[in-house]
Amino acid sequence: MPDPGACDILGIGMSMLDSFQIVDDFPAAPGVTEVSDVRFAGGGPVPTALCTAARLGAGSAIIDRIGDDWCANIIRSEYESFGVSTRDLQLEKDRSSTFGTVLVRKRDGERHIIFHPGNFSVLIEEELPVADLEACHFLHLNGRHWPACVSAAKIVQEAGGKVSFDGGAHRYDPKFRDLLPLVDILIVARDFAEKLSASTDRDEQLAALLRWDADIVGITDGEDGSWFATTKGESFHQPAFPVAPVVDTTGCGDVFHGAFLFARNRGDEWASCARIASAAAALNATALGGRGNLATLAEVESLIASIEQA
Repeated sequence: MPDPGACDILGIGMSMLDSFQIVDDFPAAPGVTEVSDVRFAGGGPVPTALCTAARLGAGSAIIDRIGDDWCANIIRSEYESFGVSTRDLQLEKDRSSTFGTVLVRKRDGERHIIFHPGNFSVLIEEELPVADLEACHFLHLNGRHWPACVSAAKIVQEAGGKVSFDGGAHRYDPKFRDLLPLVDILIVARDFAEKLSASTDRDEQLAALLRWDADIVGITDGEDGSWFATTKGESFHQPAFPVAPVVDTTGCGDVFHGAFLFARNRGDEWASCARIASAAAALNATALGGRGNLATLAEVESLIASIEQA
């Protein structure tokens, strides 16, 4: 397990508790729906990426604020079980944390998410842990705690670190254009790329992403894999890794980001980062929960080897 005091990868994101429930089909009308399995686990795009990176061996830490409620201890203990430092995780008295219910369709792992955002206060620039930001190698963001995250990105870049951004599906907001010039690793979901570029053509989407001057840009698209382009003119496609059974696709994109950053932090070339990220994401889909199967590095490398040798 990595040193929880180390700060290779720092993230600002939404720490939440999720209830995952497997159903035959999503409810279409009032009534009663029986579930075949239930699991409680920590969630959130950036938090799950940090847990992934820590599981693989990187020192990771979270910057966030949550309520001081019954969810808080579970959220904190989940972080610590994966080796993610919680020294910058604040608890706000008499406020509630974010809580989600994730309905997972049994036949294909697709999900429907219902969540309560909580009522804790948004972090402001003056509350940012400047020393930790200046010390980290990578800062991973998805726009949470706006606009403090923009200030955090500036602090990291001025100190010589790199900034990563997760543009998730159904999360595009025009305000992110103020953050993108500060991003070095820009990997987004297909839906985000379409909205940002106003195009459904993948080459046009990649070209639009490259205009923000990130070192590398990428578009993830589930089982169709991911596409990348760099400022040096390189481009490549990373296929998705086949796994069985596919139980739950929740969090696979988040795991992808965490594994990608882990690999880059240890010095891997871009194609290797994408390969490790794809394998880690695939393995996570074989169990229930956004962190249902955060694989070890040995497990990730074993899956890659099995595919390459086939």
